[in-house]
Amino acid sequence: MIVDTEYGKVNIKGDVVREIVYKAVLESYGTVEMGKQGFFDKIASLWVKDESKGITVEEQEDKLLVNLYLVLEYGLPIKKVAENTQENVYHRIKAMLNYDDVLVNVHISGLKF
Repeated sequence: MIVDTEYGKVNIKGDVVREIVYKAVLESYGTVEMGKQGFFDKIASLWVKDESKGITVEEQEDKLLVNLYLVLEYGLPIKKVAENTQENVYHRIKAMLNYDDVLVNVHISGLKF
């Protein structure tokens, strides 16, 4: 991701954006874990260590597309928790990177008791 400033251009790696998103999700109420929770995903995690933490960040045209795979706490309103997480991630990226065109998609992978 390349950001233009008055002094030149700044190149921000995807890992940095992913870490910003990860911190914002951790601060969101109701999120227990991150990552895909399907059967084959669990089998694959035995052999391969997943560094993405359930977050994918893509730059498409002039947009930043963030996909989150979350496990939520059982008993909480799923829609409200997902909306709060979306807002937290959006505002954190906007504040830290000064980037307005951000799309945040939340995929609920499961519930934890």
